[in-house]
Amino acid sequence: MTEPLVSIIVPTYNVERYIEESVESILNQTYPNTEIILIDDGSTDATSYLLQQFTDKAHITVNPINQGQGAVRNQGINQAAGDYILFVDSDDWIEPGAVRGLVQKAIETKAEIVRFNGQSFFDGKATPKQLGDYDFSEVLEENEIYIAPEILPKIQKSYSASPCLYLVKRSLLIENRIRFPEGILHEDEYFSTLVFLHTKKMAYINQFYYHRRYRAASTMTESRPEHKQRSFQSYLKVFQLMEEEYISSQYNQQQKGFLKRQLLSIYNGLLQSPVDTGLKKQLKNITSITAKDRFRIQISRLRTKYLK
Repeated sequence: MTEPLVSIIVPTYNVERYIEESVESILNQTYPNTEIILIDDGSTDATSYLLQQFTDKAHITVNPINQGQGAVRNQGINQAAGDYILFVDSDDWIEPGAVRGLVQKAIETKAEIVRFNGQSFFDGKATPKQLGDYDFSEVLEENEIYIAPEILPKIQKSYSASPCLYLVKRSLLIENRIRFPEGILHEDEYFSTLVFLHTKKMAYINQFYYHRRYRAASTMTESRPEHKQRSFQSYLKVFQLMEEEYISSQYNQQQKGFLKRQLLSIYNGLLQSPVDTGLKKQLKNITSITAKDRFRIQISRLRTKYLK
C-alpha cells in the first residue's frame, strides 16, 4: 500500500537566520512520502539565495514582490498535490517523527484533521507579554475519535487559530473552498475557523511536534502604533468575513453558535485594542453584535477585572 503524500507548505520572508534550521527539520522527517513547497515572498535579505541549496529536495518559488502570508499559503495550497497538508512557518521547526505520527493517526482514525501540541521558545530579545505552550491534553484525548457534532465543543475549549498545529486533509480545503484572506494580518483566525466548522472527524496526538519561535519584529511581538492600527483593521476584516459566514444559510445552529463565539471574541478584542478612538467608531456599524451581546461582554470584563 502506497503511503499518502503529505504536502508541507513553508512561506518565507526575510528569515535568513532561521530558514535553514526550519527546512532541515522537514528534510529530517522519518516519513518518506512528502513534497516540500517553499515559497519566498519577495525577501530583501539572503533568504531566497539560501533556498537554492534545496532545489533538488523541494519545490521552490520566488515571488518578485511581497504579497503577504495569506496569499503565499494559498499559493502553496494551489500547488499542493498531497493527500494531506501541513503548514510550517519559516522561523519554526518540527520534530523528526512529526509527519509519520500524524499520518499514522490520520489513517488509523480516518480523521480529516489531526491536532497536536506546540512548544514556544524565545529568540533574541523578543519578550511577548504571554508565552505559553500549546498543550491541548487537558481537553483532548489520544484514544478518542471526535465526530461532529462533538467536535466544536472540544475545539471551543482547546482553541488555537494556528494552522501549523494540525494536519489537514487537502480534500477538506478543496471541497469547501477554504482559503486564507489575503492582504491582512491574522488570516489564521478565519481560515482555521472554517476548517473547524467543516470538519466531520478529528483526532489528536499528545506530542509536542511543533516548536514555535517568538522573535523581535514578528507579528506576535510588534508594538509600533502603525502596526497596531493595521492589526485592528485586519481583525475588523476577519470579523466582517466571519459575519458573512454567520448570516449565511449553510450552517446549523451549533455551527452558528461556534461562529458567534468567534465573533464575540474578536469584537471584544477590537473594543480593547490600543488604537485611536476614531478607528473604533467603525464598530458602531456592526449589527451582528446585539445590545444583549454588548451587555454580556461588559459583565464578563468586569468579572475578569475584579477576580484578578
